Amino acid sequence: MPYIHHSTCPVCSSAAIQFCTRVQDHAISKEWFDLWSCQHCQTLFIQDVPDETEIATYYHADNYISHTDTRKGILFKAYHIARWFTLHWKYQTIQKAIHTYVPDLDLHEKTVHPRVLDMGCGTGSFLHMMQMHGWQTEGIEPSETARNVAKKKYQLNLHPPAQLEHFPDQHFHLITLWHVLEHIHALHENLSVMYRLLHEQGLLFIAVPNYTSTDERFFGNYWAAYDVPRHIYHFAPQSMQTLLAAHQFDILKIIPMRMDAFYIAWLSAKYARQRLPFAYGMITGFISCLASYRYPMRASSLLYIVHKS
Repeated sequence: MPYIHHSTCPVCSSAAIQFCTRVQDHAISKEWFDLWSCQHCQTLFIQDVPDETEIATYYHADNYISHTDTRKGILFKAYHIARWFTLHWKYQTIQKAIHTYVPDLDLHEKTVHPRVLDMGCGTGSFLHMMQMHGWQTEGIEPSETARNVAKKKYQLNLHPPAQLEHFPDQHFHLITLWHVLEHIHALHENLSVMYRLLHEQGLLFIAVPNYTSTDERFFGNYWAAYDVPRHIYHFAPQSMQTLLAAHQFDILKIIPMRMDAFYIAWLSAKYARQRLPFAYGMITGFISCLASYRYPMRASSLLYIVHKS
C-alpha cells in the first residue's frame, strides 16, 4: 500500500519532528498508526499515512455516518439530535460573524446573491439549511455515496473535488470546512484554492478537533477525535495560526464548540471499554464543556473565523 512519509512538518516544513505516540483505528480497520509531532508549530500528523488513492478504503463502512446518514443504534440517533442543534448554532454564528466583521457586505440587498461553498459537505444537511435561508449553495464531497444521499434526501447536486478548479475567482461570500481540514492530504494546495475562491469581503469558517482539549486529557490514545487514519492532522491553536498565516489568512475569532465534547467523550468511552460508556462519556463531556468556559482554548473542537489579510 502506498504511504506518505514526512521528513519535515507538513504544516510549517520544520525538520524538528519526532515520534509522539501510536493510536489505533477503533472505528473500522483496527490498525495502528504512528503520530508524530512538530516541535515548531505543535501540529500532530500521521507518519506513513495511506495516500489519497488508498485512504478511501478507511471510509468504507456502513456506520461511517458522515457518508451514510445512518440512524442505526442509539449512538447515531444521538448524533442526529446533536446535529440538529448544531446546525442552528452554525447559522446563528454565521449571521453574527457577517454582521460583526463584514457589515458592508449586505447580503439582503437584491443585487447581492449570497453564495456559500461547503467543503466535505457529507450528505448535505448544512447546505440544505443554508438553502432554506436564501443562500446559493455549492458543495464538494469526495464520496459518491454521500453525494447520492444528498441528491435523494435534499435534491442537492454536490460535486467531486475536481469541480473546484472551475469556480470563478472570489465567487463565494462564505466558505466552510466543518471538521474537514484534518482529512485533507493536500493542505496547502487546498488553502490556496480557498484563498482564490473567497470574496475579498468573505469569511472562511474552519472547525477542527482540538487535541489540547480537556476531553483528550481524559482519554489519551482512546480519544475518538484522533480517528486515525481518516484524521491525518491534529491541530492546536498555534498550528492553525501558522498554517493560515502561510496562506495570507488572519484569524478574526476562535470559538469553542463545546457540545462536541459530549459525543466525542461518549465514543471515546466506548473505545476505552468503560463499563458504562454513556454515563462516563456524559460526565467527562460535561467536565470538558465546563472547563472550556474558563479555558476556551481547551474545548473539544474549535471554530476559526478567518478572512483574507
